[in-house]
Amino acid sequence: MENVGYILMDRSRVLDGEGGEEEVLTLHIRGMRFGVRASEMEGLLGGLAQARVERLRRNWRFYLDGVEGVAEVSRSGKAVNIELFASDRYTISLRALRQVLSGECRYAMVAEVPGEKTRLAPRRGPATYQLRIPVTATS
Repeated sequence: MENVGYILMDRSRVLDGEGGEEEVLTLHIRGMRFGVRASEMEGLLGGLAQARVERLRRNWRFYLDGVEGVAEVSRSGKAVNIELFASDRYTISLRALRQVLSGECRYAMVAEVPGEKTRLAPRRGPATYQLRIPVTATS
């Protein structure tokens, strides 16, 4: 597996869709920046099914701008798998992620799952998050 990024707990607060503040883990993959809400990630490690991976945008402040994928614990229980809706899949060691959440480490490495580039269609799990699809108006 190839390291392609990292996840960082920088204790930053970003704005969510309703204007409230959320603490996020910042996920950097191949030059792109995503956010995973810290509360959802802690819930994921505590037994929730999935956590949202959202785009991070910056205007005058960072804000969450739509769901880009989901994170879930692997079947073996040793890693957290991140699947972006653009059919990219990544993994983070569960032990390293727990160290980041507890404050022992500042970041954890993100690796790309090998052999996933050849898939034709993205795998859709039981996610109930809605994608933003651009619509062109025709007269």
